[in-house]
Amino acid sequence: MYPHSRCPPSVEAGNVTSRKRLIVVLALFAIGLGVAFAIEAGWAPRAAPTARRADAAAPLRPAQRIVSTAPSVVELLFAIGAGELLVGVGDWCSHPPEARRLPSVGGEFNPSFEQILALRPDLVVVQGRGEKLEAFCTHHGIPMLRINTDTLARLRSDLRQLGRAVGREAEADRLAASIQGDLAAVAARVAGRPRPRVFLCMSHSPGSLRGLSTAHGASLLSELLDIAGGENVLGDVPLAYPPVSKEQLIQREPEVILDLHPGEELSDEARSLLLADWQAVASLPAVRSGRIHVLTDDALLIPGPRVPLVARRLAEVLHPEAMAVPP
Repeated sequence: MYPHSRCPPSVEAGNVTSRKRLIVVLALFAIGLGVAFAIEAGWAPRAAPTARRADAAAPLRPAQRIVSTAPSVVELLFAIGAGELLVGVGDWCSHPPEARRLPSVGGEFNPSFEQILALRPDLVVVQGRGEKLEAFCTHHGIPMLRINTDTLARLRSDLRQLGRAVGREAEADRLAASIQGDLAAVAARVAGRPRPRVFLCMSHSPGSLRGLSTAHGASLLSELLDIAGGENVLGDVPLAYPPVSKEQLIQREPEVILDLHPGEELSDEARSLLLADWQAVASLPAVRSGRIHVLTDDALLIPGPRVPLVARRLAEVLHPEAMAVPP
């Protein structure tokens, strides 16, 4: 799921191998979180995630040496002023730039346990299920914190849990309030405007529309789309990241297509080829009107502190006239 790794190459439309890697990571991440998301409104708090260690007890004092393979966790830690506590990060962690200078401990699904041990962490933070890391931490008596920032409500509650774990509770509260305020500002800019029906294209095979998938209505990305003044045309499908057939898409008649390629460096030619793929469904309102947008912003699929930037980017695409006017 995580775009723009420090390690994998830049992805062009024809680079099928790199693109498939991104899609596989996304799919595994969705499965790891559990495909059923609870639909929640606003920022109501949820039950806090658990901190785990060999004896199932939480750390007695704030962590000082943290390892995380999750880009969202790394970004959140830097955003609350705890970046200096990180001693190791995952291959996909590229933001902020300081994260790229930290030792790599592998990926979400292929962590380097040897490297993690060598870094002597007093806390490992995972996003989602992370069974391999949990088993490893339990075996070696390393405290582990699991967070699931897969909805806006969870982002707020789990950000606070992360703040408590590193002694940055006040900073976490301020960041949560800032995120909430920034999202409210985007929503206010597009309030009262017609809400176009949008297809969020999470993946498809280059050169065709095979392998289409989208995001469920209770996913964080769909929540951001709602804030940005759009309607997820497949938001009622009961899977987190369901496959989509061309027939399904034609039946739903999206007015806008957002073709997501987060973190990819696409040439003009590559973009043109991606846009041309949609001629296979030329009858769609979005295709007829030319409202197909290839988005490459690297924060699109990272459920961290930059979610207001994602909401703003979506609003700029859906309602450019509203976003062009100073607030």
